[in-house]
Amino acid sequence: MKNESERYKFILEKSGLSKTAFAESLGISRSHNYHLERGTQKPPREVLDRLASIYNINLNWLIHGKGLSGLEQDIVEIELFNQQASAGGTVAGSGREAEDYPEMNYLNVPYSLIRPNRPENLKAVYVSGDSMIEENIDDGDIVIFNTKQQEGNGIYVVSIGNSVLVKRVNFDLSNDTIILISANKAYEPRHYSRHELEDFNVEGRVVACYHRV
Repeated sequence: MKNESERYKFILEKSGLSKTAFAESLGISRSHNYHLERGTQKPPREVLDRLASIYNINLNWLIHGKGLSGLEQDIVEIELFNQQASAGGTVAGSGREAEDYPEMNYLNVPYSLIRPNRPENLKAVYVSGDSMIEENIDDGDIVIFNTKQQEGNGIYVVSIGNSVLVKRVNFDLSNDTIILISANKAYEPRHYSRHELEDFNVEGRVVACYHRV
C-alpha cells in the first residue's frame, strides 16, 4: 500500500462494516469518510485516536507505512460463562439459574466479528431454547453481549432473579414497563411493570452470535 489513503481503505475493508457504519464508528460523516478514502483530506487527531483505540491500528503504520498495521492479531479472548441463558417461551422454569460465581471459560473469536466493540466490554453465554430462532439465534448457540450497552430497544441478555434469558427488549419509558419479546410466533410477549422490576437486570446487548457446527 503506497499511501495513507490506501491504508485507510484497507482498515475499512478489514472492519467488515459498511462505509456508513465505519464512518459512524469513527464519529464522522459519510462524506468525510469519502474524502479520507480518496486522500483529499487527512484524518484529524480525534479520528486517529479512534482508529487506534477501536481498531487497534498502529498509527506509525497508517501515517508513515512503517511497522505492522495492528490488524495482524485478529483473534481476541472473551469470557464465556459456563451456564445457559434461556431462549425459551417463559421465565418460570425456563431460565437457567445464574450462579454468583459461575465457572468461566474463554472464547477465541475473530476481532472482525465483534468490531467496533471493545473486547474488554464483552462477555459470552450459551443459549438454551427456541424462542429466538427468527433472529437466527438457535438452541446451543453462543451469544456475545456488550456489558456497556444497556439502553435502547434491541436483543439483550437479561437476568430476572436467578434466571438468565436472551430476548428482544422494548423499553416503554412512558409507562415504566419493559417488554420481553420472543422471535418465535409460538410465544407471547411478557410485560414487566415497575414493581416487578426489582430483580430485573440488563446484562448487556447482544452484538454477535456463534452458531453450532
